[in-house]
Amino acid sequence: MENILTSHPDLAAVFATNDQMALGAVEAVAARNMTGRVAVIGVDATKEAVAAIQKGSLAADIAMHPEALGRGTVEAAIHAARGEPLNKVIDTGETLVTKENAAEHLR
Repeated sequence: MENILTSHPDLAAVFATNDQMALGAVEAVAARNMTGRVAVIGVDATKEAVAAIQKGSLAADIAMHPEALGRGTVEAAIHAARGEPLNKVIDTGETLVTKENAAEHLR
């Protein structure tokens, strides 16, 4: 992330595919005094990431609802084992976590 910030000082946003990477990006952005200029968004909505949203260092996060992912996977596997048709897309939903709804995700 530090190399990216050096190469692209006008960078406006970072999308990380998990919260560990997002929080690392937040650290690199803060080390360069770019907090507030570079929006960092993560995926997983871990407690640490949601706390960072509340603090204002992480712009947002995407909660993927692992229980729905697991349930949808098992249901699809059962249908496949029975030879039943499957939908090409199985939407298990997601939630955009922002400062406005972060407290709900800490419970």
